[in-house]
Amino acid sequence: MRNVLVAAATRWESEPIRRALSRPALVLRTGLGPAAASAALARLETEPALVVSAGFAGALQPDLRCGDLVACQLTPCPQAAKALETSAVGLGVVPRFGRILHSDFVLTTPEQKREAGERSGALAVDMESSAIAAWARGRGLPALAVRVVFDELDRPLPAAGWAMLNPFFWPRLAAFWPVQRRAAAVLSSVMRSFLEAL
Repeated sequence: MRNVLVAAATRWESEPIRRALSRPALVLRTGLGPAAASAALARLETEPALVVSAGFAGALQPDLRCGDLVACQLTPCPQAAKALETSAVGLGVVPRFGRILHSDFVLTTPEQKREAGERSGALAVDMESSAIAAWARGRGLPALAVRVVFDELDRPLPAAGWAMLNPFFWPRLAAFWPVQRRAAAVLSSVMRSFLEAL
């Protein structure tokens, strides 16, 4: 499949993907949250054949660990979902397909995440996939969310949780570098294999 749009919120998500790709794809850094994602997508002048919301997510279920892969068909795209599953399994990563919850803010405490998971039944939470889904749906495009768990259910994030994904704050959060590296490594390898399989 040609003309794939990969939308990722931050450079910590988009750059590992961009560096890993061996085939052309448009990697769009949207910025954090639904408003930023919608604005970035509104500026696009191309019509992709497939839209992929890629990046990190927070776990909402206790059995998900940092580096685990969660995925969701944002609009119907069974062929892309199958290609993702086959590619991930080939790398030793077993994807979990299920709901990815939308939030307008980062869930920073285990209590927030646990309550959201129990209420929604979702596997994970992110801030951009709902806007990406709405954009794709409005154009009749297939869309898939491919997210790697960054923070586990019981792992709290700093109080300024949104800063976790802001590159200017990363130097102050050295304890999270191993987590970021692990999540980015899984994300980039899975995305490379997946896009090659399309």
